[in-house]
Amino acid sequence: MMAIDGQRPRPMTSAGPTELLGTETRTGHRLGALVAAWLGSFSESAATRDAYARDVHEYLTWCLRRELDPLAVRLPEVQMYAAELAETAHPRTGRVLAANTRACKLAAVSSWYTFLVRAGAIDANPARDVARPRYDRSHSPTASVSGQQARGMLTASHRYAHRSLDENAAAVVMRLLVDLGVRVSELCQVTIGDLGTREGMRVLTVRMKGGTTRTRPLPSSAAAAIDRHLDTRSGLGDRDPLVLTRAATRVSRHQVYRLVQRMAEQAGVPAPERITPHAMRHTFNTLARESGAALEDRRDALGHSSAAITQLYDHVALSLHQDPAHLVAATTDTDSADRDQLDPTPEY
Repeated sequence: MMAIDGQRPRPMTSAGPTELLGTETRTGHRLGALVAAWLGSFSESAATRDAYARDVHEYLTWCLRRELDPLAVRLPEVQMYAAELAETAHPRTGRVLAANTRACKLAAVSSWYTFLVRAGAIDANPARDVARPRYDRSHSPTASVSGQQARGMLTASHRYAHRSLDENAAAVVMRLLVDLGVRVSELCQVTIGDLGTREGMRVLTVRMKGGTTRTRPLPSSAAAAIDRHLDTRSGLGDRDPLVLTRAATRVSRHQVYRLVQRMAEQAGVPAPERITPHAMRHTFNTLARESGAALEDRRDALGHSSAAITQLYDHVALSLHQDPAHLVAATTDTDSADRDQLDPTPEY
């Protein structure tokens, strides 16, 4: 049995993940039950719940490796975990975890400990005062693509022989990402029952973060891609996934990530490994803004809780195109100056 007196971290020499979650706390609840109850409080957002579940699982695994009792650790041990996160590589990109990613992981751990305090399982939250990574909230490292590149990715999806998705399913995924700017989590949970019509238009009901729901119009290109995909299937029910893999399973986040990167590569986008489904949301916002869509309309379509988040997307795009470096370079372009000297303007 693990120590729960809160006096100091006790080493755990034999517990494994299953045994750890089966540990009984001083409230009489098993640790796994308290984790499940905490996750259940995020019932409005499956994406948040899944992310927090991964983050706490990673933390508990770290405690096991260090032979630490997660119910008895103090601030120094949690700070040690934060320090190791700063040197941890992302499993998909190989790059060190971004500061905002590390901050989110620590926030999940702190939220879990706060729940344990309220449940009476521990006396204090050891992660409350942990030093969080600092990062510029007005800056987003997310890459995006131009309108021409987006068209190239969409064209490629119609003829790409994906290992898990046929060309019709791949086209649906790309159309929903680019034309509607949906989140990857929203795309993966869409069902056939979410399709419909309203005011003479084809529509799709999207369940967003925080439990909100939006009814989005389906452009003709997206509707046509969906129809082609559904024409290859039979026995359709409202609860069936809208996008189905070759193995007749719901499309996964990983499959969507890999598809987006492959489409970026085929469209000739530089550094395609940096293009993610989230980059498609930035692309949607940029193309909508350039086409005259109002800020509030874009905020509503993207499902942002405030216009300030949408403006962050704008800031990333506008800061590149309106940077004074373009004006300075135009006046200091030595190549242009050399050409002018070699081919002077004729005098009349």
